[in-house]
Amino acid sequence: ATFRLKDAIRDYFQKHYQSRPALVKDDAQVVVHGFWQGDSVILSLDLAGRPLHQRGYRKAQGKAPLKETLAAAMLCWSGWPAAEDQALLDPFCGSGTLLIEAALIAKNIAPGLLREFFALTHYRFFDQALWQGIVETARSAPRRTEKLPLIRGYDASAEAINAATENIQVAGLAADIHVERAELGHLNLPKSVREIPQGLLITNAPYGERIATGDAVTYLYMALGRILHDVIPRWRAGVLSNQVEYIDKVGLESDTTHRLFNGPIRCYFRCARWLDKSLVPAPSPLVVTDYEPDENQRAFVNRLRKNLKPLRKWAEREQVRCYRIYDADMPEFNMAIDWYDGELHLQEYKPPKTVEEERARQRLDWAVAALVKLLDVPRSAIVVKTRARQKGRQQYRKLAQERQFRMIQEGNAWLLVNLRDYLDTGLFLDHRPVRNWINSDARGKRFLNLFAYTGAATVQAAAGGAKHTVSVDMSRTYLDWARSNLLLNGFSEDRHRLVQANCLQWLARSQEQFDLIFLDPPTFSNSKRMKGVLDIQRDHVELVELAMKRLERGGKLLFSNNFKKFTLDPAVTRQYVVKDVTTESIPPDFKGSKNIHCCFEIRHR
Repeated sequence: ATFRLKDAIRDYFQKHYQSRPALVKDDAQVVVHGFWQGDSVILSLDLAGRPLHQRGYRKAQGKAPLKETLAAAMLCWSGWPAAEDQALLDPFCGSGTLLIEAALIAKNIAPGLLREFFALTHYRFFDQALWQGIVETARSAPRRTEKLPLIRGYDASAEAINAATENIQVAGLAADIHVERAELGHLNLPKSVREIPQGLLITNAPYGERIATGDAVTYLYMALGRILHDVIPRWRAGVLSNQVEYIDKVGLESDTTHRLFNGPIRCYFRCARWLDKSLVPAPSPLVVTDYEPDENQRAFVNRLRKNLKPLRKWAEREQVRCYRIYDADMPEFNMAIDWYDGELHLQEYKPPKTVEEERARQRLDWAVAALVKLLDVPRSAIVVKTRARQKGRQQYRKLAQERQFRMIQEGNAWLLVNLRDYLDTGLFLDHRPVRNWINSDARGKRFLNLFAYTGAATVQAAAGGAKHTVSVDMSRTYLDWARSNLLLNGFSEDRHRLVQANCLQWLARSQEQFDLIFLDPPTFSNSKRMKGVLDIQRDHVELVELAMKRLERGGKLLFSNNFKKFTLDPAVTRQYVVKDVTTESIPPDFKGSKNIHCCFEIRHR
């Protein structure tokens, strides 16, 4: 039908004017639309020539452009600018469309004034005088003379900020809009903005189709709600996304949700105030009851009480919400028990052959029953696993499919743990001091996390102000987990790169330099993605040497492993400045553990 219509028009001009009009892809002088329905066709002349959302100021765009007309609609739905609005903020501003449309509305500037082309100027019936009068009326419309609201935009991408800056300048609004490169997790709003009582946060938040992947993007919306609820709790917020469930995570109180399309993507938009409640889980302090154990449990319960007396005071003072409360202190109860802010993670070590399995199982039952009564927790809050020596690919095997991830606070970071699906929870509690060191030392530095696991150390580096980070691990599962941890804290892959690779091979070919490196390899690994076998005692010299090639002069490598019989090769101490910081790196809740890990600071001579 399109070709028939095109040929008919060109044939008509050929017949009556002996000239066939040329076909032009952009800025055609005459644009015809044909609507065919049933046995009728409607032909229309397009007086604009280009879509009206093309205002004329967008010279650059980011990864996920927002149509200007849709941005204006979002602002109108949000009631912008309301009488009390003194500021507008977009934490994911991209190329600046929402900011520019907000300024145009606030200043009463007609949105099409910057357009250089309208097809109607080429039509025979075009009235130049009438058109010029319309344009002049728009140009001379009264501008807002009172103080404009503050309009600010942020984005993690330098490319996006460059595009926004260019578009704002083209729109002639450089004096009215401030843009700055900053991640959501480091959105340090000026005091003058934080103290504004009323304002509008509005954003086209990243969503899975174009920017993040899978369920991980959910955690970014949780971060958006948590961070901004704490910073500007009295403001209104308008959020656009392709999943209404994502918007639910922001914590807005309204039930009204608009349905619309951003290009071909069905989207949802909601504008409201934040719910008047905390968006983070409250801490669950560990309590100890006056439970009187029976004879079988008495020694175990007494040991727990002895452990908990100093640990509870320490945890409360240091605001530690996850810690070890028992670690095979008694041979009869051969298990490790960790408190995870309201839940218990119990790992039963496989008993020696000299102990009957039935007897070991009975003692486990006694221990679980004692924990329920002593710590006043339901049985469902105790996760029990049997831990044996893991070999090769078994070390990361999945145990369940429950996907019950929990948010755990560690210092100024939030981390996801899963107590049920894997042998490990996603957070090595004994490395808490090392992660704290990284957080304190990372500001302005380039950080490398090798054998990154779920990226807890990377999150602490990012939260501490690292310039950028790289996390390397062979497991796609754990890198996805690391991505979720980053998003949960408002950090993106624009500054925090995740690399699925064999660490040895990646180090051998990398040319990047870093100021701070964390190297925490497993004792043994023969993953299917790895050629050969990693043995930390045998291979640590090569591994350290490769890592030190990537370390900047004046930088620091933190090298750790949990091989109980590990001995640092003298070749390392001869070549580098080495400081054994194992004692300082072990937290109070692991002081009684035997060789839980070793840790070294290594620097260039």
